[in-house]
Amino acid sequence: MFGNVKVNYTPCKSKVAVERTAHYILGKLPQQIKDGVIKTAPNLYWGINCDRDNFPRDVMMTRKLFGKRNSGNANLSYQISISFSPEDRDKLTNEEVFRITKDFAEKFFQGYEVLFAVHIDKPHPHAHFLIGNCHTVTGKAFRRNERDLYNMCEYLGEQCQKRGLTHSMREEYYNHDLDDSPDKETFAEKQMKAKGKETFKDELREVIRIECADPNNRTLEDVVNALMKHYHVECRVKGNTISYRHPNYTDKSGKLVSVRGSKLGDKYTVKGINYELGKDQRGREDQELAGTAVITETRRGSDNIRENRQDNTTRNDSSVQSGKPSTTSGTGRTQDGKQIRSTGDTGATTNGIQAGDSTGTGTSAGDRQHQGESTSTVRSLGSEHSERQSGRESSSDGIGSSGDVRSFEDLFREYEQRNGTPERKRKPQPEPARDVRKNRRKRNEPGGR
Repeated sequence: MFGNVKVNYTPCKSKVAVERTAHYILGKLPQQIKDGVIKTAPNLYWGINCDRDNFPRDVMMTRKLFGKRNSGNANLSYQISISFSPEDRDKLTNEEVFRITKDFAEKFFQGYEVLFAVHIDKPHPHAHFLIGNCHTVTGKAFRRNERDLYNMCEYLGEQCQKRGLTHSMREEYYNHDLDDSPDKETFAEKQMKAKGKETFKDELREVIRIECADPNNRTLEDVVNALMKHYHVECRVKGNTISYRHPNYTDKSGKLVSVRGSKLGDKYTVKGINYELGKDQRGREDQELAGTAVITETRRGSDNIRENRQDNTTRNDSSVQSGKPSTTSGTGRTQDGKQIRSTGDTGATTNGIQAGDSTGTGTSAGDRQHQGESTSTVRSLGSEHSERQSGRESSSDGIGSSGDVRSFEDLFREYEQRNGTPERKRKPQPEPARDVRKNRRKRNEPGGR
């Protein structure tokens, strides 16, 4: 189990930045005092190897003793924070958070000047650390690697587990939010972008994003091969490190320049590419599942319609065989779904044919005449049904013949006329001006003017 440790803070590179960060942690900024914000309490902040109320002064003095620079690009201090879930607030007091914070600082920041404070202004308990970047004994800079971060998260997770803080633990190790991770740009890149120019790193980022989004690329090896095949970008993978070589960009000596993925951004590392491929794969699987569900529901609905039609057909056939009327409201339904009003009280129409009494032995002239009228009526209805059926097959909406159906080109043309922007008619370009000067050769000829 792991705890929540946050380290992605901007380092302090000047004395003013150190003072401002220390005042923020202690709640001593002018704006905080004006708004009445209470960040911490006197018994909830402490300093290790320094005066807790004069942390910036001690840091600058230690750096001066070891001959360290205090300006420029030097990192003077770093900031780290730990936090707990607000759902564990009832199990965790501010004093308990202070003890966890102090043990954490003594374990991982030995020999460095540390200012830490427990904040009580938010629903979730949390604490901030401000670590000086100069060891008080050796003068070495404060360094932390991936293993150190792993140990920090693991140690905090153990402390939460001992105290039963189940909501403050997680099963996964510290991980960057790759979706919101920005591209890493140097100062020179920002200057070139301000001038509207594109760097070779931007070109590499663009082609890497394209290949990661390609559904044909499912593994890191596929992306590497696709970059070489489509863009001639040579990739070199060694362990968890990947570097890219631009095919056209060279240095002053004429050699092709390679750049590591970590210099481009977290999304272009081995971990970032695998994350993007896994995210795209999960998205495609979700779309396939959604499409399968829609197809299943459609098939289920069509099966229900087919069963209803079969039941109606069976019911109509049984009514014809028994000689009983199949309708109760004076209207009969044919097998193709058309409604026909019955002309008799005892007869039932099925497929447009009137079923008479099966017990009679003869047929009178009136009956033959009535039967002839019924047959002509059935033929007219059958012809009308065939015309409609042919029209349904030949048209998109099932109404009318194929001659009444407009093509997609006509529909799109009408849509553009209604909603599109009318094209401006270009004025004809004027003809070039004719040369009004006289030809010198003709003018010099005899008889010329």
